[in-house]
Amino acid sequence: MKTETLKQRAIKVLMIILTVAYGMMAYKAKAQTGTTNQDKMKPLLGWAGEWQGEGWSIDASRQRTEFTVSENIQTKLEGRILLAEGIGKAKSTGQEGFHAFGVFYYNEEAKTYEVKSWLNDGNMSLSKAEINEQGQFIWGFEVPGGRIRYTITLTDTTWNEKGEFMMESGQAFP
Repeated sequence: MKTETLKQRAIKVLMIILTVAYGMMAYKAKAQTGTTNQDKMKPLLGWAGEWQGEGWSIDASRQRTEFTVSENIQTKLEGRILLAEGIGKAKSTGQEGFHAFGVFYYNEEAKTYEVKSWLNDGNMSLSKAEINEQGQFIWGFEVPGGRIRYTITLTDTTWNEKGEFMMESGQAFP
Protein backbone atom coordinates (compact mmCIF):
# COMPACT_ATOMS: atom_id res chain seq x y z
CA MET A 1 0.00 0.00 0.00
CA LYS A 2 1.37 3.36 -1.05
CA THR A 3 1.07 6.41 1.13
CA GLU A 4 0.70 9.96 -0.13
CA THR A 5 3.42 12.37 0.58
CA LEU A 6 2.54 15.73 2.03
CA LYS A 7 3.46 17.34 -1.27
CA GLN A 8 1.08 15.06 -3.24
CA ARG A 9 -1.77 15.75 -0.83
CA ALA A 10 -1.15 19.53 -1.06
CA ILE A 11 -1.22 19.33 -4.87
CA LYS A 12 -4.56 17.45 -4.78
CA VAL A 13 -6.11 19.99 -2.40
CA LEU A 14 -4.81 22.83 -4.53
CA MET A 15 -6.29 21.26 -7.68
CA ILE A 16 -9.68 20.88 -5.98
CA ILE A 17 -9.61 24.52 -4.85
CA LEU A 18 -8.63 25.70 -8.34
CA THR A 19 -11.36 23.61 -9.96
CA VAL A 20 -14.03 25.01 -7.63
CA ALA A 21 -12.71 28.59 -8.09
CA TYR A 22 -12.69 28.22 -11.89
CA GLY A 23 -16.27 26.92 -11.84
CA MET A 24 -17.39 29.86 -9.71
CA MET A 25 -15.66 32.35 -12.02
CA ALA A 26 -17.17 30.75 -15.11
CA TYR A 27 -20.67 30.92 -13.56
CA LYS A 28 -20.20 34.57 -12.54
CA ALA A 29 -18.84 35.49 -15.98
CA LYS A 30 -21.83 33.84 -17.66
CA ALA A 31 -24.25 35.76 -15.45
CA GLN A 32 -22.63 39.09 -16.37
CA THR A 33 -22.24 38.71 -20.12
CA GLY A 34 -24.57 39.41 -22.98
CA THR A 35 -24.58 40.90 -26.42
CA THR A 36 -25.90 44.09 -27.93
CA ASN A 37 -27.53 44.39 -31.33
CA GLN A 38 -26.04 47.05 -33.60
CA ASP A 39 -28.86 46.88 -36.17
CA LYS A 40 -31.55 47.50 -33.53
CA MET A 41 -29.75 50.69 -32.49
CA LYS A 42 -29.94 52.25 -35.98
CA PRO A 43 -33.27 54.06 -35.26
CA LEU A 44 -31.58 55.85 -32.34
CA LEU A 45 -28.40 57.01 -34.11
CA GLY A 46 -30.07 60.29 -35.12
CA TRP A 47 -30.10 61.25 -31.44
CA ALA A 48 -26.35 61.94 -31.48
CA GLY A 49 -25.45 65.58 -30.96
CA GLU A 50 -25.95 68.52 -28.66
CA TRP A 51 -29.54 69.38 -27.74
CA GLN A 52 -30.73 72.49 -25.86
CA GLY A 53 -34.19 73.23 -24.57
CA GLU A 54 -36.57 74.06 -21.79
CA GLY A 55 -38.85 72.06 -19.58
CA TRP A 56 -40.63 71.89 -16.29
CA SER A 57 -41.27 69.40 -13.53
CA ILE A 58 -43.61 69.06 -10.58
CA ASP A 59 -42.36 67.59 -7.31
CA ALA A 60 -44.34 65.63 -4.70
CA SER A 61 -45.58 68.88 -3.10
CA ARG A 62 -46.90 69.95 -6.55
CA GLN A 63 -44.28 72.69 -6.79
CA ARG A 64 -43.63 73.47 -10.46
CA THR A 65 -40.04 74.23 -11.47
CA GLU A 66 -39.09 75.50 -14.92
CA PHE A 67 -35.61 74.71 -16.18
CA THR A 68 -33.26 74.85 -19.13
CA VAL A 69 -31.72 71.58 -20.20
CA SER A 70 -28.76 70.55 -22.31
CA GLU A 71 -28.26 67.01 -23.57
CA ASN A 72 -25.07 65.59 -25.03
CA ILE A 73 -25.71 62.33 -26.88
CA GLN A 74 -22.85 60.26 -28.30
CA THR A 75 -22.72 56.98 -30.19
CA LYS A 76 -20.06 54.55 -28.97
CA LEU A 77 -18.74 51.12 -29.91
CA GLU A 78 -19.63 51.47 -33.59
CA GLY A 79 -23.23 52.42 -32.79
CA ARG A 80 -23.91 49.61 -30.34
CA ILE A 81 -24.62 52.01 -27.46
CA LEU A 82 -25.61 55.61 -26.90
CA LEU A 83 -24.24 57.69 -24.03
CA ALA A 84 -26.46 60.52 -22.84
CA GLU A 85 -25.64 63.24 -20.36
CA GLY A 86 -28.32 65.74 -19.40
CA ILE A 87 -28.00 68.78 -17.17
CA GLY A 88 -31.00 70.82 -16.07
CA LYS A 89 -30.74 74.23 -14.44
CA ALA A 90 -33.57 76.10 -12.73
CA LYS A 91 -34.58 79.16 -14.76
CA SER A 92 -35.19 81.21 -11.63
CA THR A 93 -31.79 80.65 -9.99
CA GLY A 94 -29.51 79.06 -12.59
CA GLN A 95 -28.73 76.32 -10.08
CA GLU A 96 -28.26 72.79 -11.32
CA GLY A 97 -31.46 70.89 -10.59
CA PHE A 98 -30.51 67.58 -12.10
CA HIS A 99 -27.55 65.93 -13.72
CA ALA A 100 -28.17 62.57 -15.33
CA PHE A 101 -26.06 60.06 -17.26
CA GLY A 102 -27.49 57.16 -19.24
CA VAL A 103 -26.47 54.29 -21.47
CA PHE A 104 -28.99 53.14 -24.09
CA TYR A 105 -28.58 49.76 -25.81
CA TYR A 106 -30.46 46.78 -27.23
CA ASN A 107 -30.09 43.64 -25.13
CA GLU A 108 -30.05 40.77 -27.61
CA GLU A 109 -30.70 38.05 -25.00
CA ALA A 110 -33.71 39.84 -23.48
CA LYS A 111 -34.89 41.08 -26.93
CA THR A 112 -35.51 44.59 -25.58
CA TYR A 113 -33.99 48.02 -25.38
CA GLU A 114 -32.55 48.89 -21.99
CA VAL A 115 -31.52 52.13 -20.34
CA LYS A 116 -29.10 52.21 -17.43
CA SER A 117 -29.23 55.64 -15.83
CA TRP A 118 -27.57 57.44 -12.92
CA LEU A 119 -28.45 60.72 -11.20
CA ASN A 120 -26.18 63.09 -9.31
CA ASP A 121 -28.14 62.36 -6.11
CA GLY A 122 -26.94 58.73 -6.18
CA ASN A 123 -30.09 57.15 -7.60
CA MET A 124 -29.85 54.81 -10.56
CA SER A 125 -32.15 52.57 -12.55
CA LEU A 126 -32.13 49.82 -15.14
CA SER A 127 -35.17 50.20 -17.38
CA LYS A 128 -36.68 48.24 -20.21
CA ALA A 129 -37.71 50.34 -23.20
CA GLU A 130 -39.46 50.08 -26.55
CA ILE A 131 -39.97 51.90 -29.80
CA ASN A 132 -43.71 52.19 -30.48
CA GLU A 133 -45.52 52.28 -33.84
CA GLN A 134 -45.13 56.08 -34.04
CA GLY A 135 -41.35 55.75 -33.65
CA GLN A 136 -41.34 57.12 -30.10
CA PHE A 137 -38.85 55.70 -27.60
CA ILE A 138 -40.59 54.88 -24.30
CA TRP A 139 -38.75 53.97 -21.12
CA GLY A 140 -39.36 54.16 -17.40
CA PHE A 141 -38.99 52.60 -13.98
CA GLU A 142 -40.89 51.77 -10.80
CA VAL A 143 -40.98 54.23 -7.89
CA PRO A 144 -42.91 54.12 -4.61
CA GLY A 145 -46.60 54.55 -5.42
CA GLY A 146 -46.29 54.06 -9.15
CA ARG A 147 -44.06 54.36 -12.17
CA ILE A 148 -42.12 57.09 -14.01
CA ARG A 149 -42.45 56.94 -17.79
CA TYR A 150 -40.55 58.99 -20.38
CA THR A 151 -41.58 59.28 -24.03
CA ILE A 152 -39.00 60.63 -26.48
CA THR A 153 -40.17 61.95 -29.84
CA LEU A 154 -37.48 63.04 -32.26
CA THR A 155 -37.64 64.92 -35.56
CA ASP A 156 -34.71 66.22 -37.59
CA THR A 157 -34.53 69.38 -35.49
CA THR A 158 -36.58 68.76 -32.34
CA TRP A 159 -36.13 66.52 -29.31
CA ASN A 160 -39.27 66.28 -27.18
CA GLU A 161 -39.14 64.22 -23.99
CA LYS A 162 -42.26 63.98 -21.87
CA GLY A 163 -42.04 62.57 -18.36
CA GLU A 164 -45.07 61.26 -16.49
CA PHE A 165 -45.78 59.84 -13.06
CA MET A 166 -48.19 56.94 -13.42
CA MET A 167 -49.97 56.13 -10.14
CA GLU A 168 -50.71 52.52 -9.28
CA SER A 169 -54.40 53.37 -9.88
CA GLY A 170 -53.55 54.26 -13.50
CA GLN A 171 -53.92 58.02 -13.11
CA ALA A 172 -51.12 59.92 -14.89
CA PHE A 173 -49.53 63.24 -13.99
CA PRO A 174 -47.44 65.06 -16.59
